[in-house]
Parts: sequence; C-alpha cells; structure tokens
Amino acid sequence: MSTAQETQTAPITQRAEYLYAGIWVVFLSVPVIAVWFSQADTHWRILSLVATVVFGAVYLWLAWRVFGSDQEATTVRLILGCSLLAGIAALSIPGIGPWVAAYTPYLAALVMYTRSPQIGIPIGVMIWAVPSVAAYMMSSEPTAWIIAGPGFGLLFTAVFRLIDFYDSRDRERAESWRAAEERDSMARDVHDVLGHALTVLTVKAQLARRLFDVDPDRAQQELADIERLSRDSLDQVRATVTRLRAPQLPGELDVARSTLETAGITPVIRAEGQNDGPALLAWALREAVTNVVRHSSATRCEIILEAGRLWVSDNGVGVGELSEGNGLRGLRERTRRAEASLVVKPAYPDTEEATASHPGTVIEVRL
Repeated sequence: MSTAQETQTAPITQRAEYLYAGIWVVFLSVPVIAVWFSQADTHWRILSLVATVVFGAVYLWLAWRVFGSDQEATTVRLILGCSLLAGIAALSIPGIGPWVAAYTPYLAALVMYTRSPQIGIPIGVMIWAVPSVAAYMMSSEPTAWIIAGPGFGLLFTAVFRLIDFYDSRDRERAESWRAAEERDSMARDVHDVLGHALTVLTVKAQLARRLFDVDPDRAQQELADIERLSRDSLDQVRATVTRLRAPQLPGELDVARSTLETAGITPVIRAEGQNDGPALLAWALREAVTNVVRHSSATRCEIILEAGRLWVSDNGVGVGELSEGNGLRGLRERTRRAEASLVVKPAYPDTEEATASHPGTVIEVRL
C-alpha cells in the first residue's frame, strides 16, 4: 500500500473504530442505574453521576486519540489515559459500591484495540477480572452480575476485536499478494521485451560483423536494422513499464520472419487472414521465436497462426520441460491467467523435419 493510500485509509479506520467505541458508551447506563438504586448519601450519589459523565467524555476523547494511531506513539498516552479513567471510576465507589466493575470493559477495550489480540486480549481480561472479582468479594450483597455483566461486554469486545484484526490482516495479505503479482507481471513483460530484442540485436550484430569485409552494403543495412530495433525496443520497454502497449500480431509476424532469416533459419509462416489477434498470441509468438533463435540450433521453423491457436515448431535440438527458462515460465503464467492452454513438447515424430537426434520443439497456445 502506498503512502498516499495509507494516509487516506488511516482516518477512515480511526473513525470506524471511534464509532464502535462510541456505541458502547450507552452501557454506562449500568452505573447510572446503580446510582438510582443506591442507598448511599445523596452527595456520594451525585459524585457517582458526575464521575460517570466525566468518565464517558474522557473515554471518547482518549479513544479518538489512540484508535487508528501508531502503537508506539500511543503507549504513554494509553497508560496515562487508563490511569486517569481508573481514578475517575474510583470516585464513584462510595455511591455505587461493587458496581464500579461496570467501567472495566471500557479500559479493556482501549487496550485490546491498540494492541495485537495476542497481547491486548489477555491484558484486557486482567483489567476486567481483577477489579470485578475484588468487587464481588467485597460486596455486602454479592451477585453474579457484578462479574458477569462486565464480562459479557468484554466478551463481545474481544470477539469484535478478533474479527477486525483478522479481516485487516487478510486485507493486508491480499494487498501484498496483489503487489507481488504485479511486480512479477511487470518483470515478465520486461523480460519478454528485452529478451527478444537483445536476441535479435545480437544475431544481427554478429551477421554485420561477418559481412563487414565481404558485403559492406549488406553490413550497413544490418547496422541500420540494429539502430531501428534498438529504438523500437526502447519504446516498447517504456510502454511496457507504463502498461500502455502490448505486442500486436501483424508486427510480431514481420519481426519473427526477419529474425529467423537473419539467424539463418528458414521461416515457414501460414497466417492467412490473420490481420489481428489477442495480445497473448503475440506474446507467445515472440517468446517462441526467441527460444528458437537462442536455443534450438534449428534450420527450419514453422509458424501456424489460426483463429485462437498458435503453433511454432522447429527441427532443432529440442527444449524439454526441465530446461524451460524465465520466458517459457512467464508464458505459462500468461496463458494460465488468460484461461488458455500451453503445450511445450518435442516435435519428433509428429513433424517431418524433426529427427530422433534433433527432436525439435513444438510450442502451441490455444485460447
């Protein structure tokens, strides 16, 4: 996730958690009801009511300050805030007695929502359990609700915290996987463009060097082709990085024919009526021809382009499954994403030009 996205997401997360915190303030009605039924003196009951109102206001202020904020930055603020809330809650003890335990889920929630569940939930349970049990034991008329009432609040808070935590973690993992897949896809695109271009440039440079003394005019032509291909490749790299361009079949067919002829491989191309086609077939053609020129030592390459199907075969030494490089692996990933099929197999004995010693290779893509 980018910095800008994090900046936009943080306030949203903070507001959502703050809204959740605000909803639970309604349960401060428990100490208010306890004040109503209390037999304490009036001034203690009034103090308890004031303490409850102040407690709620401080709790909401503190929740806004710590929810959705950096964990390390909120540690001191959280400790001081919880201590202040505990002191305010203690002021209500003379008015409501053991029902002061009703405040404990709020302190526990602050801890649980600012720490990971592995740390926050155990601490939150202690914040609820110790005061609640103590209040129950010190009560003149003990009732299970002194412990169970705040306990239910704590239970719901813990469950919602776990749901929120694992949802957030799943979103982060999904974002991380998406970013990784995007990087892999970009790497495949750059590899396909550069690998093919550099192979062609290398072959043409070798040919130009051999022809330099024998046929200067042909050598000059090859050098001009190298310059043109270099510029075209640079444009394609730029377009690939910015996701603005994909290879087109007509252009790839022309480049394939020229590349094979330059490498001394006889091209046999059958693509009647194919003026255009899916980018996947163009990528597959590029990678297949690159493999033929680089690895096959072939003398003949046949390219068949039909509706939804590309067939590239040669009579070279063969490229088996175990020797697949980044290009073919990238092509497999592309076909998988497009829900197409890719077959890489020996051309022998299905292809007449292939022999047992030179089994050749077939690369077939079907949409």
